[in-house]
Amino acid sequence: MAQRALTKRIIPVHVLTASYRIAGTAKVSNSGLSGLLTDSTSQFMTIMDASLGRIHDPDFLVQKLPDIRLVKEHIHSASVKRRQDIGPIGITRAGYEHVNLFHIAITDSTFEYEGCLEWPGRFDFKALLSAGTWEYLPIFDGTVRSIIYPEMEIKSEAMLVNRKHIATFTHALKKADDDSSWPGIPLGLT
Repeated sequence: MAQRALTKRIIPVHVLTASYRIAGTAKVSNSGLSGLLTDSTSQFMTIMDASLGRIHDPDFLVQKLPDIRLVKEHIHSASVKRRQDIGPIGITRAGYEHVNLFHIAITDSTFEYEGCLEWPGRFDFKALLSAGTWEYLPIFDGTVRSIIYPEMEIKSEAMLVNRKHIATFTHALKKADDDSSWPGIPLGLT
């Protein structure tokens, strides 16, 4: 009996490595971009209709390629336009019904990230960065900037940040009656 293939769909994606930014499309299953990046059966991913640019010159297109293959562990972050493209709520929220919203600021060796983290229950930094098998941290309504070249900035509704590359992490709880502005404490990113 023939096995049925998982439903595949194509989503626009923007991937950052230490030196390059790659924009294109990726073929994902029902588990979205999160499922593609955390698939333990493959250490690689393919981006189709890829536009390749250097981080230090974000306006210059280096090359347009029909497809490019990436090593997943060298990906710093991947951004999508729509929140639902990141994957089902059960994957991004780890099975909890009620979540707290935290404004976060993260840095790694190359980029600064700001956005909103959805975390169930009491915030646990050790669990966030080391527990579980997922390698990418979901951030919503986020912005990523290059540290050395701050003119390189990407805003997206949802992004996944590689936990292995994170160097610093700051958070502040967003209360239910807060507006959408950042909390009164400075997060240190410009």
